[in-house]
Amino acid sequence: MACFWPKCQFETLVKSALKVHQLIHLELMKFKCDFNNCNKTYSRASNLNTHKNRVHLNVRFMCNFNECHKRFKSKHELFLHKSCVHLKEKKFKCNEENCGKRFGQKSDLIRHKRIHSGEKPFVCDFNDCNKSFNCKANLIRHKSIHKK
Repeated sequence: MACFWPKCQFETLVKSALKVHQLIHLELMKFKCDFNNCNKTYSRASNLNTHKNRVHLNVRFMCNFNECHKRFKSKHELFLHKSCVHLKEKKFKCNEENCGKRFGQKSDLIRHKRIHSGEKPFVCDFNDCNKSFNCKANLIRHKSIHKK
C-alpha cells in the first residue's frame, strides 16, 4: 500500500501504518520529536512528551511511599502498585463457591481462577515435553530444566 500524497514515496504492507503516516500530510500529527533526529510525530503535545520521557529520557514513575523507590513505566502501574502493595486494597473477589479470595489486581484473580477450572494454557514446546502450567512463570521455571 502506498501513500496517496503526491511525490510521497511511503509504502507499507500494514494498513494501520499507512493511516498513521497519512495523518502527517493532513497536519493532524503536528507535534514532532526533534530528539536525536527521531522525527516521530504525534497529534497531541502530551503524547509527544510521554514519548520523549519514556524513549529518550528514560523517565520512570517512582513510588515515594515509605521510601519504597520502586520504579514503573507508567502512572497506572505505579497506582496499581501503591493500592495493592502499600494500601493492601483487594478489589477483585473470586466468585467460586466456598472460595471468596480477594486480589489487588485483576490479572491475579484470573490466574487464581485457573486453579478452580484446571485450565493450563502455558505449554512447554521443548521436543515432545508438552507439560502444561496454569501460569507463565511456572512454565519459564520449568523450561530452565531443558537448558541444562
